[in-house]
Amino acid sequence: MLILAGVTLALLAVLLVVEPVLRGISAPARVLLPDSDDEIDPVQRRRDLALAALKEIEFDKATGKLSDDDYDRLKAQYSKEALEVLRELEPAVPTVPPSHRPTDLIEQLIAQARAAASQRGKRPKFCEECGAPVQGKGKFCAECGSALPV
Repeated sequence: MLILAGVTLALLAVLLVVEPVLRGISAPARVLLPDSDDEIDPVQRRRDLALAALKEIEFDKATGKLSDDDYDRLKAQYSKEALEVLRELEPAVPTVPPSHRPTDLIEQLIAQARAAASQRGKRPKFCEECGAPVQGKGKFCAECGSALPV
């Protein structure tokens, strides 16, 4: 009985190994790429190259292959290229006036809240250094140890 189980297990193992060869590949998994670079839109190709270059210089900076000066120069160059290409691809994007940009509105709200808090004479509810919530009436932040304004 034990020999029969061993032979059956061995036959199953052989069938599992040989089955792909006997079956053949009916539908190969292929990625359909254009036959030549002529079929790719040149503007999209420029975009892809600029974005790939930006990723590459980010990686090179993180691994220490680029100095700060080289990184800044290359990032400015490829960012400019990517922005030009993106503007070519989507020229109908409306521009938002600077006074209506979300970051400007947020900054205005933050400034108003800070001014209101300073007028009331209350202590801030968050540490200005690390952003941790201030608890109690201590003079120092419990998280980072920096002095809290009085």
